[in-house]
Amino acid sequence: MNRRQLALLFTLSLTWGASFLFIKTGVKTIPPLTFVTFRVGIAALILFGVLRWRGVKLPRDRRTWAALAFVGFINAALPYTLFAWGEQQMGANASGLASIYNATTPLWTVVLALLFVRVERLTPIRSLGVLIGFSGVVFLFRSSIQELGSLDTWGQIACLIAGCCYGIGTLYVRRKLGALPALVSAFGQMFTAALWLAPLALGFESAQWQVPALESVLALLALAILGTGIAQILYFTLVKQVGATRTAQVTYILPVFAILLGWLVLGEPLRADMFIGLAIILVGVIVVNGRWPFRRVRQVQPAALK
Repeated sequence: MNRRQLALLFTLSLTWGASFLFIKTGVKTIPPLTFVTFRVGIAALILFGVLRWRGVKLPRDRRTWAALAFVGFINAALPYTLFAWGEQQMGANASGLASIYNATTPLWTVVLALLFVRVERLTPIRSLGVLIGFSGVVFLFRSSIQELGSLDTWGQIACLIAGCCYGIGTLYVRRKLGALPALVSAFGQMFTAALWLAPLALGFESAQWQVPALESVLALLALAILGTGIAQILYFTLVKQVGATRTAQVTYILPVFAILLGWLVLGEPLRADMFIGLAIILVGVIVVNGRWPFRRVRQVQPAALK
């Protein structure tokens, strides 16, 4: 990566890391389903504007939109709602812990690929990586396991399930939507997620609607515009320039930003067990991927014409 691409990577990591802070702040006075509905709805409007500006046409066939609707549910509506509800229930360190559970997505992807796709073999070294990674989750959960009746514990479980949803979404997009332009996929999942969530928010949360606090509204706008709409553009720009594998290095940086921002803005305490658990999970991800992140890759120059 050159300096500009590294700057984009760290900007994306900071933006997505801040998203967990925005969620925690937003759901203080906005119910989770309503919060997420506005999040994906605003993001869909932004992405639609970008599509129109670039002159990209949307698909018209039902099969593609059915696939986008599933992705919108499993890769946006459900995990976004789980994170929102989970952070609402969790006490101290909600945003930091949620970001750490989000980092388990590559581990879930490997396990789910073995169970359902059966394309990749789970070699002994990758099996070791999965065990190491999930041992980090167990380490973080060691005190909460004894309090299964606590909403804090169930909030953490919800965030962990959200990471699993991302794993399912990743595999499905690879198999069913790989031929679609990336921005079309991004808009399609945001738009269909809004369609999934709007009637649920209206049916289940309309009685809870009230005038939200200003900080919650600002957090919602920041999350929708920066953490969802613009972040999608940054992500797909990086994928196009440096590839999906290098872009996935955001996994290693994002939780650090989330933990530090939670400490600086929300006053969440810096806990040693969180850094230890995160380190164990990321070691597992590194072993599963079979490569050290941020290593320098020698660029092969094309041969000069003779």
